[in-house]
Amino acid sequence: MNRPNILLIMTDQHALHAISCYGASICKTPHIDALARDGIRFTRAYTPCALCTPARASLLTGLYPHNHGALYNTGCHLPFDEEQIGAGLEMYPQRLKEAGYNLGYVGKWHAGIARTANDVGFEGFGPRDYGNVWASQEYQEYLRNRNLSMPERVIEFYAEGEPKYAKGDSSGYLKGSSGATPSSFIADTTIDLIDKFSAESRPFFVVCSFWGPHAPYLPAEDFKDLYNPAQIPPWESFEDDLSGKPLYHKKYQACIFPAAAHADWSVWSQVVARYYAFASMIDAQIGRIISRLKEMGLYDDMMIIFTADHGETIGIHGGMFDKGAMAYEEVYHIPLIVKMPGNIEAGTTRSQLVSLFDLTPTLCEAAGTEMAQTDSQSLMPILRDASHAGREHFVAQFHGHRFPVAQRIIWWDRYKYVLNFADTDELYDLESDPAEMRNLIGEDSLAEVRAELRQRMLSDMLEFGDTLGPQFRYILTRPYQP
Repeated sequence: MNRPNILLIMTDQHALHAISCYGASICKTPHIDALARDGIRFTRAYTPCALCTPARASLLTGLYPHNHGALYNTGCHLPFDEEQIGAGLEMYPQRLKEAGYNLGYVGKWHAGIARTANDVGFEGFGPRDYGNVWASQEYQEYLRNRNLSMPERVIEFYAEGEPKYAKGDSSGYLKGSSGATPSSFIADTTIDLIDKFSAESRPFFVVCSFWGPHAPYLPAEDFKDLYNPAQIPPWESFEDDLSGKPLYHKKYQACIFPAAAHADWSVWSQVVARYYAFASMIDAQIGRIISRLKEMGLYDDMMIIFTADHGETIGIHGGMFDKGAMAYEEVYHIPLIVKMPGNIEAGTTRSQLVSLFDLTPTLCEAAGTEMAQTDSQSLMPILRDASHAGREHFVAQFHGHRFPVAQRIIWWDRYKYVLNFADTDELYDLESDPAEMRNLIGEDSLAEVRAELRQRMLSDMLEFGDTLGPQFRYILTRPYQP
């Protein structure tokens, strides 16, 4: 395959129930759906860690968090030194640049192992940490150049209970048109970079990284009423009393977002409606980028990838908000669509277990290069051949967010096992209980399944040098004691 132009589109904290080609019954994302019709949709893609910085650092390096060192979010809750954490790490932008690619980046960075996107060779806008796009000079210039006013934020719901505690953990809408939003700014700036690079002889790789639909859920006025809260039914898990679940889950509800946990569905349905509207607004911006590529005659021969760093709880299991030490599918199961050059295998799906950080060697292979060391696997064999076996299992990890906790999660066959080192473990049959209402960890009938999952998890931890592997060998090999 000749070296194609590549576009990577990433959303932030995007649950699958907010993407219609993944079976969403209410939220509509027609432009992402159209990309799936021209591409290959993965149905079992998972993030290596359901937290922004670790996930994004894993995408940069193809490494698990314990190997790249960015275990927590930068710029939010813990001190973090990117120069020390990222020192000496190989990252895919280096390889692509050496292969002759122009590199562009627009949007949320928050990768931890480098201060900004520019520090690893990208041209464009990828500010440090989470990034305050609202206060950025680039966004201010965007508004001035288009004679637009900054939208006014109207907050309707505070997940922590009071405005004085609120940061981004809220929901509402923006007074003003979608053309003045940061999402439109990201799309237009991406288009500008593509226009610039397309005039040059070198192939280009561009990342378009939206700040959304991560909270605050703030669709513009022309999108905010797209979905009627009265027509959004409660999640199957909404009334979960968390019996049989880890204490972490109850502590998170009580201590982190108490207003979210105590809200009834009449409140939550409004919040979900705003989240869906935000997702549809971003989808419209993706559509604008795709339309420009088609106008320029670039679309058919490009590789275009759509994914998210992780998912979102948004009301599941008794009113959870954001993400944390709750390894539910809504948080770990992510979208992944790959449109190949020439639209090869258009409209097909893949059910192999894959991960966000598998994109690292995939991008390198597409560009005709490779990483020297990686924990991940290139998706190219699966993209070319739907019958390729892929992994038998996948292990993700979590190190804490807002309070410290160590978790390892494994998917194998129809089951998911969550090792909570200081709390009750979890075992779910995702085929018979997709809402994960019943923790089966103590079921005698599943003793063999439990033992298989624990052995696979330990083997994986040791293979990839997980720092907790040797310490917890005894926990994972001895008979389970509930």
